[in-house]
Amino acid sequence: MKTLKDKVIVITGAGGNIAGAVEESFRNQGARVILVDKAMVRIQGRASTYGTMALEADFSSLDSAQETIRQIKQEAGRIDGLVHLVGDIVNGKVVDVSAEDFHTAFNTNIQTLFYAVKAVLPELLGKDEAFIAGIASQEISGGGQAGSSLFAAAKSAVAAFLRSLDAELASTRVNVSIIFPMGLVDTLFNRQNASVDTDSLIKPKAIAQAFVTAALSGEGGSFREIAVYPPRLSS
Repeated sequence: MKTLKDKVIVITGAGGNIAGAVEESFRNQGARVILVDKAMVRIQGRASTYGTMALEADFSSLDSAQETIRQIKQEAGRIDGLVHLVGDIVNGKVVDVSAEDFHTAFNTNIQTLFYAVKAVLPELLGKDEAFIAGIASQEISGGGQAGSSLFAAAKSAVAAFLRSLDAELASTRVNVSIIFPMGLVDTLFNRQNASVDTDSLIKPKAIAQAFVTAALSGEGGSFREIAVYPPRLSS
């Protein structure tokens, strides 16, 4: 995109830790962000602060995804991009995880992405500028780490889906991007549970900047995959 000013960007999973930074970065570029989350309580404060539209929806079915997109189009008048941030982290050794864990990992990460993309794509095709972006994980590049088999598999599915979608849309003006955090992100959960120096955690602002960079690409080249690495620690 040449500019994000006045572009309508739908952000799913908008109540999460990373999402807040993503929303702020897009707003700083002049975009109109539409917040979508499965729990209104997670986004109503941000929506009030930003003066923007917020919808409660979980994208657990194609019908719910299509209805959400219909509401956004009706109220906002247009849709220019989708940033999909839905996806639960499911950890545990294979011997310990359950069938419910399996469904949680794949339903929240890849099923919601499929429904969101399928619902929004008709609004983006034919536009002069549009984009779709999702978030994957470092596990897919070097293989899953011990205890992350389900999460690694689900995020691998996300990346494969978006790569294939990008090829499918090669003759359109819809850019597709994948953001890869190549380390732990600075969230409350990771601060409480990870045995690492918190200064080594990737800041959500860096992830947000990667999404904005992806959205603004297209003139002379595009960013299909952006890896975001942990900050360098001073000695």
